[in-house]
Amino acid sequence: MTTNRIIDTFMAVMTVDEKCEEYACTSHIMENIAISKRGNEMLISKFDNNESDINVEQLENTYDMTLPDEYKKFLIKYNGGKTPETKFRINGVSSDIQGFFGLGNAEESYHFDRFKNSVKIQEWLKCEIFPIAFNVFGDYIMIGVNGRSSKGIYFCYHDKPLQYIELAEDFGSFINKCKSRKIGYIRSIEERRNDMIKLGKGDKITPEKIAGWQAEIDEYANIHQEELRID
Repeated sequence: MTTNRIIDTFMAVMTVDEKCEEYACTSHIMENIAISKRGNEMLISKFDNNESDINVEQLENTYDMTLPDEYKKFLIKYNGGKTPETKFRINGVSSDIQGFFGLGNAEESYHFDRFKNSVKIQEWLKCEIFPIAFNVFGDYIMIGVNGRSSKGIYFCYHDKPLQYIELAEDFGSFINKCKSRKIGYIRSIEERRNDMIKLGKGDKITPEKIAGWQAEIDEYANIHQEELRID
């Protein structure tokens, strides 16, 4: 596991058996993180975009690169953001997207500053690509910058940093191929505890499990999804 690998807090503290128990705790499976039927659009919970136009210009200057206009419009409008329950399947690559990197007041785990002292970023820039998003395994979604690969979207495995799989010809095309499910009702700790007791699993309720439940509740309580539109 690399230091940049980001895994959902709740899922990371649970074993496979524990996950099965958790989902079996209720006949309303979707109420664990109740989600509506899969829609046709990508949803995002954006970060504070105050002064994002200035921050984008500074980002380009910092790395001496030119970002595609369409992606710059996205950064200025949303400043990146979290994308829970978002997936794509393109050119043999099936992946989730945890979120897009942002600037300024973006959350630390999603901030471009994480690449400040990274050797990888210089290697990527030599290949004219730049990281814009990541999945649960720490793999990256990249965008072409500056020259020959400009505008294209690529997938880069975290353990194969210089091997890229093309996903789309531009940012807009990539967004159109991603699908999200909307987060609905989130069960309380008490509801989860009662469900496990009803199933005779009360002895499985540990401090670690409760902490995982709380982390999930805290995470999703602050997410406000909206359709990602660039226009």
